[in-house]
Amino acid sequence: MFRPNPAAFAAILAAAPLTAALAGCGAPHLATVRSAEHSLIGQDAAVLAHCIGEPLAVYAHGDAATRVYSSAQIRGADGRLRTTPAPSERANSSACVFEITIRRSRIVAVRSDNRAGWGFGSIRHCAAVVERCKDQRSNPLRAPVPPVDTDGEMKL
Repeated sequence: MFRPNPAAFAAILAAAPLTAALAGCGAPHLATVRSAEHSLIGQDAAVLAHCIGEPLAVYAHGDAATRVYSSAQIRGADGRLRTTPAPSERANSSACVFEITIRRSRIVAVRSDNRAGWGFGSIRHCAAVVERCKDQRSNPLRAPVPPVDTDGEMKL
C-alpha cells in the first residue's frame, strides 16, 4: 500500500514556486527569440549586419550559405557582434548559437542552439543576440510574404 511521505510532499510544494518563478523569468526571452526567428524569415540578408552584427563563420552549401552567430562573440560599442577576436572554444561550447541560412540574398531558415541548456537564465543570452531583429516586419529590406490562411492555403 502506498503511503505518502509528508516530508517529500512538503519539499515538492516548497519547490513549486521557485520552479514557476524560474520558468516565468525565461518566458519573455524565449518570446524574443521566437519573434526574431519568425521576423527574419524572408528578409534580405543585409538586415543581419544591422540587427545582429558580423557572423562568427559562414558555410557555403550548394546554392545557399549559413551564417553562424554566437552569444560568446565580442560585442562592439554599438552592441552588435564582432568576428574578432574569436570566442574561446570553452565559451562557445556553452553559448547560444544561431545558424541563419541564406539563399538568393534572402533568409530562408533560422535555427538556434542554446548549448548551455534552457535553465538558470541562459535563454537571455539567446535573446541578446537577436533582440534587435524581432521587429523587422516593417523593414524596407524585407521581401513581401504572401498571406497564408490558417489551413495553409494561399489567400488570393
